[in-house]
Amino acid sequence: MLTDKLLLVDSIMVGLYLAVSLLLGIFGGKLLGMNNAREEDYYLAGRKMPGWLNGMSVAATALNSDVAPLYCGIAVVTGISGCWFFLSRFGMALLLAAILFAVRWRQLGVRTGPEFFQLRFGAGRTFARVYSSLTSVLIGMVPWIGAGLIGIHLVASPIFGIESKAVTLLIILPLLTVYVWTSGLAGVLLTDALQGFVILAANLVMVGAVLWTFGGPSRLAEAVVSAAGPENGAAILSLLPPEGNPVLTPLSILAWMVIVSVGAGSAVGADGQRIFSCRNDFEAAKVGVWGEVILFAMLLMLMLPATGLLARHPEFFTASPAEREFAYGRMLAEFLPKGGVGLTVAALLAAVMSTISTHLNYGSQTLLNDVWRPLFGEPVPGREVWIGRLLMLGIAALSVVVVFAADSLLGIAVVVLGIFGTSAAFGWAQWWYWRINFKGWCASVVAGPIVYLLCGRLLPLIPWWAAKIAEGPVQAQNMQLLQAVVSLAVNTGIWFAVTLLTRPEEMEVLKEFYLRARPMGCWGPVRRALIAEGRLPEESSTPALILPGVGVAAVGFAMIGSGVLALSALYVGRYREALLCGIICLGGGLFFRKIFKRYISRLIAG
Repeated sequence: MLTDKLLLVDSIMVGLYLAVSLLLGIFGGKLLGMNNAREEDYYLAGRKMPGWLNGMSVAATALNSDVAPLYCGIAVVTGISGCWFFLSRFGMALLLAAILFAVRWRQLGVRTGPEFFQLRFGAGRTFARVYSSLTSVLIGMVPWIGAGLIGIHLVASPIFGIESKAVTLLIILPLLTVYVWTSGLAGVLLTDALQGFVILAANLVMVGAVLWTFGGPSRLAEAVVSAAGPENGAAILSLLPPEGNPVLTPLSILAWMVIVSVGAGSAVGADGQRIFSCRNDFEAAKVGVWGEVILFAMLLMLMLPATGLLARHPEFFTASPAEREFAYGRMLAEFLPKGGVGLTVAALLAAVMSTISTHLNYGSQTLLNDVWRPLFGEPVPGREVWIGRLLMLGIAALSVVVVFAADSLLGIAVVVLGIFGTSAAFGWAQWWYWRINFKGWCASVVAGPIVYLLCGRLLPLIPWWAAKIAEGPVQAQNMQLLQAVVSLAVNTGIWFAVTLLTRPEEMEVLKEFYLRARPMGCWGPVRRALIAEGRLPEESSTPALILPGVGVAAVGFAMIGSGVLALSALYVGRYREALLCGIICLGGGLFFRKIFKRYISRLIAG
């Protein structure tokens, strides 16, 4: 039990963390020279931020209350190859967004992602802008803020004896609201940086504690093989998912990569706020790269210590989905040194608080910019920030309702991901193909949920599909991923057909968008019309940069992935594999740095 290890220093450490977070939030804007009466300073930190700081914020925001039990649960049933879970989910997606789209988004000069529709479409653009903003806040943000608040309570309840959710909210929510209200994005970025360092420090303490307990990497590997047996031991220590692993299969890895990578970067939420706040285009492109490196370091350091738990409790390797969720708590109870509870609790609070503060800040911004402005007009000068702050209180109130209405939102999250993921390919198309129109967008949004739900009913009628589902809950979850991929393909065919059967947007709208966005891809008719009008030089052409950008992202993925595998192999004493992967990481890193700078320079020039 963690409460058995609770010392006075732990309570002091948690209190100190909360106090420093509050002070950074309140005075963060002033420290960075912001005038928070100005909307540009309050929501975009004056567009002066470096890429690494925004990347740290992206990484910290990606961690919520479910991350620790989820990823440690994956680690105990896969071994060190569990890193492929986050490599497949985020590896290519974050890099594609950074390399193909970050510069273009920043050059648009918009404040939020939904503002894109105001430029891209003619008739219907206001509806698309307001609809996408409301759905992103009500479906994408409010539930996750609620989940984060539930997570804070689940951390505080067993350790500090706080039984009531209301008590937890009375302690945490005012603290969060005060520093987000006072300091805006600048304060959020500084507190996210603090929270990122706390998370890494806590995870490294656990990494060291496990190695200390077993006497080093080689001894840890020997203990795993001795406890689990030669066959399971080899599977646990394998860098690649072993054949027959029920959780990570080639199919599930491919499905995750397709679901999250298709459309990556074409729409932005809170990550776009980080891009828009950068001081130049190069820094904007670095946000996703820094974010991926830092996020993967956090997740890897979280998952590796689970190997020590398998050395003591090899039965976790065959645990059910419900049982493996307890691996994280068991690991803390068995390996965490006395005096380490405070740092761990601070890290858990940091993971949740960064998510909540980011969503509160960006949610209020998008409601102000993409709901208030289109529907009620431009606010009275000087009152924009105050309106945004009041909208933020509304988001917080809805999140409190969620806290008392639910205990777990993970099942809902999977369905929401599947439903809205069916429209992912449309995002790329609206940037890269001039023919895409508002009617195609409507078809994508309306047909997507219908297709997903129909596939959920029809696909199990296929004997092979039904047999896979019947194998157990893990295979059923993998088939749900495959259902999302099938739904994505079907819905893409629907909206593309609607697009081709209807008129494109007015040429004047398309020409203005092209001049502002300089999109890559198939925009020949629009470009020729602008050249004929003398608004573009005759030699003007858009270099073919989409496939080269995908290639740059693939090199970056190889660099980061090999680094993750090198550290994983090093942790269990597989020094030869660690050396090989380390060489690939170093060589790939040098090559990636060169081609990344060259590619982004061409993108900026284009």
